[in-house]
Amino acid sequence: MTELAAPVPGGVAAQGDAPASADATALHGWFTPVRIALLVWGAMSLIAIAGKWQAIGALDLADTDDAMRMAQVRDLLAGQSWWDLTQYRVNPADGGVLMHWSRIVDAPLALGILLLEPLFGQAMAERIVMALWPPMLGAALSVACVMGYRRLSDPRIAYVVPLFLIMSGYILAQFRPLRVDHHGWQIFLAMLIMAQALRRAGWRAGLLGGLFAAALLSVSIEGLPVVALFAALAALRWASHGRADDRAWMCGYLGALAGGAILLQFATRGPVGLAGTWCDSLSAPYIAAFAVAAAAVFGIVRAGPARPLVRFVLLGGAGLAAAAALVWTEPQCAKGPFASLDPIVVHYWYRNILEGQPVWASGGYDAIFVLVPSLMGLAGSLLAWRAASNRIDRRNWATVIVALTGAAILSVLVLRSVSTAHLFALPGCAWLGLRAWQWARTIPAALPRVLASTLAALSLPLLGSVAVSILLGAMFPLFKAADKADSAKPPIAQDCLDPAAIAALNRIPATTILTPIDLGAPIIFWTQHGLVATGHHRNKEAMANTLRVFVGDPGKAEALVRQERAGLVVICRTANDLVQYRRARRDALAAQLYAGKAPAWLEPLPIASRAGLAVWRVKPAP
Repeated sequence: MTELAAPVPGGVAAQGDAPASADATALHGWFTPVRIALLVWGAMSLIAIAGKWQAIGALDLADTDDAMRMAQVRDLLAGQSWWDLTQYRVNPADGGVLMHWSRIVDAPLALGILLLEPLFGQAMAERIVMALWPPMLGAALSVACVMGYRRLSDPRIAYVVPLFLIMSGYILAQFRPLRVDHHGWQIFLAMLIMAQALRRAGWRAGLLGGLFAAALLSVSIEGLPVVALFAALAALRWASHGRADDRAWMCGYLGALAGGAILLQFATRGPVGLAGTWCDSLSAPYIAAFAVAAAAVFGIVRAGPARPLVRFVLLGGAGLAAAAALVWTEPQCAKGPFASLDPIVVHYWYRNILEGQPVWASGGYDAIFVLVPSLMGLAGSLLAWRAASNRIDRRNWATVIVALTGAAILSVLVLRSVSTAHLFALPGCAWLGLRAWQWARTIPAALPRVLASTLAALSLPLLGSVAVSILLGAMFPLFKAADKADSAKPPIAQDCLDPAAIAALNRIPATTILTPIDLGAPIIFWTQHGLVATGHHRNKEAMANTLRVFVGDPGKAEALVRQERAGLVVICRTANDLVQYRRARRDALAAQLYAGKAPAWLEPLPIASRAGLAVWRVKPAP
């Protein structure tokens, strides 16, 4: 304290000096990394809520999965069993569709609505929860980043990583208001696994990491590569050095993964969940693989091989045994969850979902924003690893490097993985930014110092990506942003369902609607009707029939519509997928309806719609 007090003439300190110094010290102590993270994220969230205020009021959902998620939550609150994830209003002719989603994501949404409904009513409670819950989950992610990355060699990373987080566009998009689907949970749980991998190795870190990994897989099997990556990292650590703490971390991780998968599957799906053999969600084949891996690793550890090469070979064999158990339990899982889709569904639906496609399907400009943050983070992590002065720091940076490399490769192959890659890139980007800023402050001349400080800001993922896009765009046409006039697309599902159209649809007695796939989930969310098909792959036969109705032989359309027991056919003339449908075949039903020339078995119903919604009743069979 005394060194902070300023001297005054005569050698006597002014009366206010000591308290002022105490206040400064207290203020500095109050700004902990966690509090900084909450302040930064809170400010960003307020801006996001203000920017989407109109959309929140109108419940203007940007993604069809958010609409279907809320339909699941509503059914849960209406009395549907916790263990029953069937969406009965989709493909009702076949008894509904069992969704591959998790109640872990539904639970906080349902609980929030349940608590707020007595005060505000259901409609307002839904708006409040959908607006606030995604930013609240993002705040938890921000704190998790601080708590995890504070263990790296430069303690300043914990102070600045919240700023780098809010400058990561692909991550931020999953925590915006109204984004209630599972992607935010995937990012959050991946960070919790990383945090345990960076803490002191041992049973506690392994058990917690394995439980978080099991939760990630329960939320979505898309997290399997991340879970496997950390399992491989645990095996690599012990195989390389044979240390007792690494052995405990590996055993704890795999044991908790296997046990946690069983417990969470039972808790969220019940006994049926343990017996199911689905390839698109956590189920018996994956649980069998985890159990075999854990048992094999425990056996190898008990044998205690002394040579690293022997440990490597045996652990590799354990991995192969786990893969064999997966395929033996359900051979179809070796082909992936989308292998059984009808070719017509793959062509008109799956290939148009860019998040499931490789990065080159999005074009050169978008690829810059995918790759640059990962590459910057990898460069910074490698330099930090090289500069680390002790074994623990080198081990932690090596953990970041391995995890980031694996996630970055995966993001190139499957775009939806980019958020996890950018999450693991944050500490490397922050390390680069801190070093660049530190160097810039040593420049004596003012103008060069300002310019160098500005360059340091390019370590922020979004700013760095923008800078690279401008540079490459000026050199190569491939990397230029698409012209807005050329890239503008018609409004999709939500824009087609304006309040007047929704009211008109709800005045029609409840029935089953056949509509282009992208419009399905919003109709489920906004109306009382059922749907033949939505954009959810387990309903693959009905999806294929829907597409055959709109783009196939028009002579077979009526029979397919009656087979699915549809009472209404609904289209939106400005929807993206209808544009594709009507161009596929000029005499198909989509083209006929777009032109207003419906076949005789359809009766038009007048409906008010500013976006071109059109409705036909299916006439009774002669």
